[in-house]
Formats: sequence, C-alpha cells, structure tokens
Amino acid sequence: MKRSTVILIVMLCLTTFALPVIAEKEDQGIHADITIAAARTQSASSGEQEKKQGDDDTVSLTPTTFKTPEAERQRTEAEIEERNRMRARTIAEVQDDHNRNHESLNATLKNISSEQRERIRNENEVRLAVHTLLEMEDLSGGIGRNVSAIAREFNNSARSSQAFEDRIQNRNTIIRLFFGGDHDAARELANLTVQNQVRIQELHQLMSTATLDPEVRTMMEEQVRIMEKEQERLEQLSKREQEDRGFFGWLG
Repeated sequence: MKRSTVILIVMLCLTTFALPVIAEKEDQGIHADITIAAARTQSASSGEQEKKQGDDDTVSLTPTTFKTPEAERQRTEAEIEERNRMRARTIAEVQDDHNRNHESLNATLKNISSEQRERIRNENEVRLAVHTLLEMEDLSGGIGRNVSAIAREFNNSARSSQAFEDRIQNRNTIIRLFFGGDHDAARELANLTVQNQVRIQELHQLMSTATLDPEVRTMMEEQVRIMEKEQERLEQLSKREQEDRGFFGWLG
C-alpha cells in the first residue's frame, strides 16, 4: 500500500512539471506553423501580385506596339500627299528663282573687261545650273538624291577647273614664248573634263530611266546642256595649251 502511494505521488509530480514544457513546445510549434503558413501566404501573394503586374504590363504595351506603326504609316502617307500637292507650285517657283538669279549674275558682268566676260559668264551659268538641279531634288522623284549628289561633285570639280584655268590664263608671257603653255595644268584640266563628262552621262541615264513631269524634264535637260557646253570649252582650252610648245619646244 505504501509502495503504490509513493509511485502515485511520483507520477503526479512528473506530470505537474512535464505539462508546462509540453504545452510550451506545442505552442512554439503552433507559432512556427503559423509563421511558415504566413510566409507561404505572403510569398504566394507576392508572386500573384508580380504575375498580375506582369500581366498588366503586357496588356498596356500591346496596344501601343500595335498602334504605333499604323499611326506612323498614316503620318508618312499624309506627308507624301502634301508633298505631291506642292510639286505643281514648286516647279514654277524654281523657274522664277532661276530667272531672277540669271538676271542678277548677268548684271555683274557690266564692269568686267571683255576678255574676261565670256569666261565669267560661263562659270556663272554652270554655278546656276548646279544650284537649279539641287533645288529640283524634290521634283525629280526617285532620282532626285542621285542627281543632287552628281551636281555637288560637278560643282567641286568646277572649282578645281577654275583654278587650273587661272594658271593657264596667268602664265608669264616670256615663259610661254620660250617654253610654251602650262602643260601640267592643261593635263589636269583635261582629266577633270573627262570625269565631268562621265557625270553628265550619268545624269542622262538617270533622266532616261525616270518618269518625270514634262516641265521638270525640260528644265533638267537645259541645266545639263549648260554643263556640257562648259566642258567642251574647257576641253578645247586644255588641248590648245598642250599644243603650245614654245620656242624651245619647236626646236626640240
């Protein structure tokens, strides 16, 4: 009897001390489960929010990506139509501008000596022809840019030609008498005329393959003829200068 009582008392004591510990562990476990669950819930919510935000971005970008090319196409077509409407007026404006510049350049020849007047008139004509071709770029359809590029090259070459012609015209009389013309300048001038003749041929080819307004074609052809005429003059000048051998040249 005494032994059973002692065992019962021991079990009661152990139970008294063990229950708070077990309860505490269970409580920690519950809190841990709650924390993990909360973390999972928060993680899932964040993922859903990011997914939702990503879905929203896709929706917002799609209309912009879809609508932008269409709007750009409509704007480009409107600009082309407006440019086409202006062409009929522009050719008349270019012609008027050409006539005014021609009169102005001719007015500057009044105070120039007769021996220089013809040369300067030719140079002015070429300069005006290049300027007119550049102004006609938007009127020349698909060949406009190519024509302008050739015109600029021709203009740069014309400046070099003027420099070589100056050397020929300003050659010392005594040196010319004994040694003849400036053959180096004459050869360089001849090379430039050959290059410019190639450029003129390219202009003819461009015009022959393009569908141009009749007025535009006529005006372009007039400018090209002026450029051709100047090259013929420079070619003859170069030929005469190379044939001028001077006194010692004829003796040799």
